[in-house]
Amino acid sequence: MDVRKATTGDIKAAVELVERSRRQFQKFQPTFWRKAEHSAASTETFFTKLLAEPATLFLVAVESNQHQGFLIARKFPNPPVYDPGGDTWLIDDFCVAEPQLWLSIGEALLSHATTLIHEHGGVQIVVVSADRDLAKTEMLRRSDLTIASNWWTKPLR
Repeated sequence: MDVRKATTGDIKAAVELVERSRRQFQKFQPTFWRKAEHSAASTETFFTKLLAEPATLFLVAVESNQHQGFLIARKFPNPPVYDPGGDTWLIDDFCVAEPQLWLSIGEALLSHATTLIHEHGGVQIVVVSADRDLAKTEMLRRSDLTIASNWWTKPLR
């Protein structure tokens, strides 16, 4: 397996992976995670923009010429009422091709990103994960991440 910085040639594969995740998330929370009709096209534009930003880490994991996962980390402003002692990096878009790959591909991506973020002076990472994404949650726990906050939602229709 090769974990490396993404190139423009990796964008379409990352969009396909995130679209697959969005369909699953929509089953978890049909209102909060409702996939927009043109989400793939807008994601391709967004990922292309992120790839060009020097302060963004965009990593892919490729095995046997197949994209098995990706991770995007961006420096995130600390709220003015908290001082963690340095930069916080948000890992929001983080997907693998199949749930059973979280403990291998997902962990490798997270480990690589954590090293790079630390080298860039980051003091903490915040990883977004759907509540019912149990395989990802297990990988995050095994990687010594802890829950700092929960978001609760209620559809009002």
